[in-house]
Amino acid sequence: MGNIYGVIGMLVAVIGTLVSPFVYDRALWIFFVVCVPPAVLAVIVAMLVKMTSIPQLVGALNAFGGLAATLESFALYFSPYEVAKQEAMQSVGETRYLQFQVYQTVFYLIGASIGMITFTGSLVACGKLSGWIASKPRVMPLRCFWMPVVLALLLAAGAVAGVLGLDNVPVGTVCLSLCTFLSAVYGVCFVLAIGGADMPVVISVLNSGSGWAGVFAGLTLQNSIIIIAGAFVGASGIILSYVMCTAMNRSLCNVLLGGFGDTGKESNAQAFEGEAKIATSEQVAAYLLASQSVIIVPGYGMAVSHAQFAVHELTQQLRERGTQVRFAIHPVAGRLPGHMNVLLAEANVPYDIVLSMDEINEDFPQTDTVIIIGANDTVNPAAQNAPGCPIYGMPVLEVWKAKKVIVLKRSMRVGYAGVDNPLFFYPNSEMLLGDAKASLQTLLTDMQDKLDAHPVEASRLSSETQTNKSARIAVNVAGDKSAKQEKPHGAAADKPDATETAGTVGVTVTGSGAPGEVPPVAESAPPLFFVGVLKERRPLERRVAMTPSVVKKLRELQLGCIIEKQAGVSAGFLDEQYMESGALIADTAEEVVRLSRVVVKVTTFECDEVALAKPQNDDEQSSRESTEPPLPALATPANKEDTGLYPVEGNGKGHRLLSSEKVFVAGFVGPNTATSEVSADSAPEGEKGKLSPVDALLRSALAIPQVTLISLDVLPRLTISQKMDVLSSTAKLAGYRAVVEAISHFGRLMGPEITSAGKYPPAKVLVIGAGVAGLQAIGDAHRLGADVRGFDVRLECKEQVESMGGEFLAMTFEGPGESGRATAGGYAKPMSEEFLRKEMELFAEQCREIDILITTASLPGRPAPKLIKKEHVDTMKAGSVIVDLAAPTGGNVEVTRPGETYLYNGKVTVVGWTDLPSRMAPQASEMFARNIFNLLEHMGAGRDFSVNFDDEIIRAITVARHGRKTYPPPRKESDPENTNAGSALLTGSNTDAAPVEESAQRSENLWHLVQKRMRNRWRGIVAPLDILTILVIAAFTALFAATAPPSFPPLLFIFFLACFVGYLLVWNVAPALHTPLMSVTNAISGTVLVGGMLGISARAYQTLDKESICPHNHLGPLEPFYCHSRGTAAITLNAIAIAVASMNVFGGFAVTQRMLNMFRKSTPK
Repeated sequence: MGNIYGVIGMLVAVIGTLVSPFVYDRALWIFFVVCVPPAVLAVIVAMLVKMTSIPQLVGALNAFGGLAATLESFALYFSPYEVAKQEAMQSVGETRYLQFQVYQTVFYLIGASIGMITFTGSLVACGKLSGWIASKPRVMPLRCFWMPVVLALLLAAGAVAGVLGLDNVPVGTVCLSLCTFLSAVYGVCFVLAIGGADMPVVISVLNSGSGWAGVFAGLTLQNSIIIIAGAFVGASGIILSYVMCTAMNRSLCNVLLGGFGDTGKESNAQAFEGEAKIATSEQVAAYLLASQSVIIVPGYGMAVSHAQFAVHELTQQLRERGTQVRFAIHPVAGRLPGHMNVLLAEANVPYDIVLSMDEINEDFPQTDTVIIIGANDTVNPAAQNAPGCPIYGMPVLEVWKAKKVIVLKRSMRVGYAGVDNPLFFYPNSEMLLGDAKASLQTLLTDMQDKLDAHPVEASRLSSETQTNKSARIAVNVAGDKSAKQEKPHGAAADKPDATETAGTVGVTVTGSGAPGEVPPVAESAPPLFFVGVLKERRPLERRVAMTPSVVKKLRELQLGCIIEKQAGVSAGFLDEQYMESGALIADTAEEVVRLSRVVVKVTTFECDEVALAKPQNDDEQSSRESTEPPLPALATPANKEDTGLYPVEGNGKGHRLLSSEKVFVAGFVGPNTATSEVSADSAPEGEKGKLSPVDALLRSALAIPQVTLISLDVLPRLTISQKMDVLSSTAKLAGYRAVVEAISHFGRLMGPEITSAGKYPPAKVLVIGAGVAGLQAIGDAHRLGADVRGFDVRLECKEQVESMGGEFLAMTFEGPGESGRATAGGYAKPMSEEFLRKEMELFAEQCREIDILITTASLPGRPAPKLIKKEHVDTMKAGSVIVDLAAPTGGNVEVTRPGETYLYNGKVTVVGWTDLPSRMAPQASEMFARNIFNLLEHMGAGRDFSVNFDDEIIRAITVARHGRKTYPPPRKESDPENTNAGSALLTGSNTDAAPVEESAQRSENLWHLVQKRMRNRWRGIVAPLDILTILVIAAFTALFAATAPPSFPPLLFIFFLACFVGYLLVWNVAPALHTPLMSVTNAISGTVLVGGMLGISARAYQTLDKESICPHNHLGPLEPFYCHSRGTAAITLNAIAIAVASMNVFGGFAVTQRMLNMFRKSTPK
């Protein structure tokens, strides 16, 4: 909408000027003749230009703005009207007229110089961006000598031209031309001396220059519109330049004085040596297919090769496979601020996966693969660890911290900064040389070929190889007695018989092939222990805790997997699929528990399942061993001897599992719903049946010291725990499924429709609760076109609801403490009676209007709150639908029947299913399995697996261990007397630090302290820096008011206000939109065409263009210049200025709207 408002404002300015008495007769047709053709041409170019050429277009628009301001200054100089006006003021001799003449002369000379510097500088910048001029800094010899000389001559020529007055031929004209020529030379040299890597800053500075040229043109003509637009553009441009320089750790002065400071002296930069590894497209395809997280870093090379569409195709293919793909954008990537964002938006890459450097830099260490496409300086580690490097200190993307880095470049040459990149020689870095677009297209083909060939390659594995691999996935888990079962080394050990190949008694490994044949699995390290997966036995539960795709990933953690027979059938996963992934199939739950170290389920465990972990006596064990074939022993880290003594929490010992310990992990045990304090011997065995299911499970777990029970539904809400959050993944699916169920029962269109049969309004949907499920439901209903409202007692959810397309229903209270807030865990806290009363009133009002109601409110460890009363449901329209996601804990609606869907009073369908996530079993199982994988990885994977109570997450989710109840975890106690202890530990400060470092740190801290003090607001009202700024502005204004004519001070206030608006504009624009920002400010700077419009009429006013009025001497001493004609030269120059500025205006607005239309969010699948 900002661009639309800009267009409207420009139309008001132009049309208002056209209908004013200053533009009349032939000036009207002159305007349309010189304005319309260039405007049409500019719009066509803006619509057809390639996004890779946007920097050149923005540079050209900058040039047009500067040239228009210069032409208007020349038009004023050669105008007979202005000459007569100057002579009349001199003849009067009043001070105010003399002041006006001086200030007007200064303003038009400065405007002409800045406009010409902007014009020639922008042309050179376009040449550098297009490749017509070398991008390396070109610093003229003896620059320090002749640059001051040029500036001195420029000022002298301008002063002479000003003193001699307007239209002074030939001396004054020569001086003005010399002043303009020297400005043009300075503009060329100024940009030539700046390297290509600094082009984004230069373009922004030149954009600002076109604005300042407009400001001085407005001051010259005393036109408020031109001043406002120019100040708006100038301030925003210079602030944007400062923002980018800050991101580069560079000073704006350093950039403007000549790029990287290349003055011909020898550089201290070191030469980096090493051997770069050249990768093939097939190898890169294998890396990507094996990666779970990929970050793509685009650079100017992507723009040059037009590879953005191939990048989008690669992104789409990886995301369809479940790979997390994100983009990392450096603030100065490309040749324009936000250049890469625009290119990716053109290729339909969702902007919500395109992140800035500050947002993503911390994620590189956890990333599997980074793909760098045509970037060099912005990913150069020398900026951090090579003090002699010219870019040292510049913040860069820390890509080298990823597990694998793939660099796509044409060659091994240096980047625009002319600095070698040691990243190419890093051990985890490989180069894929060639054109980026061609390389990506080949990569896509190779990836597809590997996916197509994978089943074929797997089936070609020989029977002998398969047997050898199957031997590695069998493991002895009988504890310390495993040493007795070790097989002798030698020929016999290399040729296991059929029974040994099977792995264990009761473990099925036969697939569709011949009896005894083991399905092929990927080559990897042998597992250190097994993860067992039990079948879900609760009614309506279709999910399974492990999927074939995650079974393969477990091999990366050196973990095997044993699946209970037909555990995944309800979710659509056959036993054969698990076997092909390398899992073993067990006939019974007993075998799964006995052979596994970790046992997992989606919901919760039954008491008899936990009882299977009870150690067997020696007679039973000997009997079993005598009937089972021996297992091939696996060399694993030695287990500690089981002494029967278990470590006490907090002593720092005992994190490693004991030989006979088994860890039971379930998604939804619900330990916070336990109704009594239980222990292993707190009640007689006969009273177990009176306990709740949770209490009974806890009693069973506590009765067996070898059992550790973990529940993921009490996971603390920390950033690092998000990847294990089963509640969020389950709630996301539940929210989506709730909308599907609602549509199914609603039986009508969700969105508005206008057809030949009539007009149909959108369905009105109310979602109560703005957690994960609620936000998902809001977003899905909004995408279907429904009118969605959202409600939550937590006021901080307002922005989240609105971001998903819903209208947030808020309530206001006068009393303290009534506004909704969240608990420490992120849930809604219970509210007061007054709040609940108003809440009921709101629900009653909404229920009379809505068609669909979705409730998601819940409190941990408590029954769901009853938010919708029976009387509310009675007021709902016939055909309405209620979907109660809180049905598993009783429901938010009084008429909900958990586990049932029925028609209430013959008019409202109430959906109370308790298995909504289970109705999407394949995807729900996949998400849960990935949560389990992340948990196992967090706990140390195979070799370092432990239940570490020093880990905040593990301590919080462990319900029982070593016969003791460990939930809830102890509360953290803070030390109020040592509030800075954490800071001291984080900074690593101590009294033995080097004195020099301490001194430097103190100086830096002192400077930061001064800055902080200057910015601290007294009682939230004013800061010292604000006062200082106001005093400086006031002093300048006083000086200006004392020396300027009365008409100028008001214009100065307008100028300051416009600068402030420009400041606010930039700080509120996302970096991704900096390119559209620059193009729209280009368009706004084109308001100088208003000045041209005011100068194409024959005289100043239409009424004075009559011979009968001027001679009557009623205009006083200024009558001669009011009645004087402007002259052909001035009108011609103003007409050319209009033509040039019109291209700026129409081209800028058109290309801005085109770019904004490209930005889209991810489409939920």
